[in-house]
Amino acid sequence: MLSGLKADGKEYNGGTIYDPGNGKTYHCSMKVENGVLKVRGSLDKRGLLGRTMGWFRVKE
Repeated sequence: MLSGLKADGKEYNGGTIYDPGNGKTYHCSMKVENGVLKVRGSLDKRGLLGRTMGWFRVKE
């Protein structure tokens, strides 16, 4: 679950993302690069300690 993201140019920052697998909430940012939504969850607000996942649009 994502919440609190605010537009910052072509990126969204300042939000949080909830991981139901471990029950923890992390800092979150996201942006679109080459048609892929890049969602970054991190332990720190600057995003230095975390990981990025690519979310792809499903075409029917």
